[in-house]
Amino acid sequence: MKGLRENISIKLISLVGALILWVLIMNIINPLVNGFVNVPIEVENESFALEQDKTYNILDSRMIRITYKVNSNMQTNIKQSDFRAYIDLNDLAYTENIPIRYEVLNNADSYISNVVVNPSTLHVVLDDVSRNEFRVQYEVKGNIGPGHSIGSVILSPNIVYVAGSNVAIGNIGRVAIDIPVQNNEETFSGVAKLKIYAKDGSLMPNEGLTFSSEDIGYSVVVYSRVNVSLNAVVEGNVKNGYSYAGAQVYPSSIMIDGPRSVIENIYTLDLPVINIEGLSSNQEYKYKVSEFLPIGLKSNVEEVIVNVTVNDNILNRPNVIRADVGPHVDESSETEETIESESVQETSTEAVEESKQ
Repeated sequence: MKGLRENISIKLISLVGALILWVLIMNIINPLVNGFVNVPIEVENESFALEQDKTYNILDSRMIRITYKVNSNMQTNIKQSDFRAYIDLNDLAYTENIPIRYEVLNNADSYISNVVVNPSTLHVVLDDVSRNEFRVQYEVKGNIGPGHSIGSVILSPNIVYVAGSNVAIGNIGRVAIDIPVQNNEETFSGVAKLKIYAKDGSLMPNEGLTFSSEDIGYSVVVYSRVNVSLNAVVEGNVKNGYSYAGAQVYPSSIMIDGPRSVIENIYTLDLPVINIEGLSSNQEYKYKVSEFLPIGLKSNVEEVIVNVTVNDNILNRPNVIRADVGPHVDESSETEETIESESVQETSTEAVEESKQ
């Protein structure tokens, strides 16, 4: 019996010694190391504020750091998704510095230890509810492809009401959705989540805000692009003595965007009719492209100019010999009369001289 007890004691001592040796070896080969993850803070029981006709405003960062210890061979297995951090707004009944709670998920607690949350509390205050109206904007994400553009976009709803603290509502610059472009489709539609942007352009968290609608439907028509020539159209007659020389259009062609089925057979566009009745000088006419562009189409040009040229037929006809006004004098007769007069004068002079002699 005594020998048996001694054998058992020796075996137990050996076993304990082996365990200690194994731990020592493992600590050398696979030591404990420090690790951390940054985790977003979730909010539970938001109804606590709503029941008091209030809203909450989180004054601290909504991200916390969770540190832990883990054996080095398991360090790469730890991910942010293995943790959940949250606050309970019911704690606002007792303090504004609400304790931050956490959970270890995915059985990660089986190989981590010494979990610490930093910070351990979150500063949250109640505020009066403010409500404001915002028109929903959109941003196109992706490449629409050459020769195409975004045409009409219909959002439903296109106006939302946002409720939250005075501070949060006052900081909102705009609300918008992202519309992913789908190449080679003439029309497409979908639903996108509303995003809130601060006045400085940064993305704001939605926590603490409520919306009349957070899911926004969109319907998009993709336009194709073609180049079309512009034609000037005139009617009437210019003033007597003048002639119509032509009309020049600047620019002579424009790019137009529209549904493929509408513009694929458009090659030219007629401008509004110009009435040149009684015109006696060159004239310039200006037209807004929107005045003659078919409904539903767009252009890269806003204004078109037409220069109408009119010629003065009298000023521009070939030189001709014109009849002089007044009595006609025959130059040959005038010469003969002059010679005859001079001859008579000479004869008279000779007669006078003979008389004196």
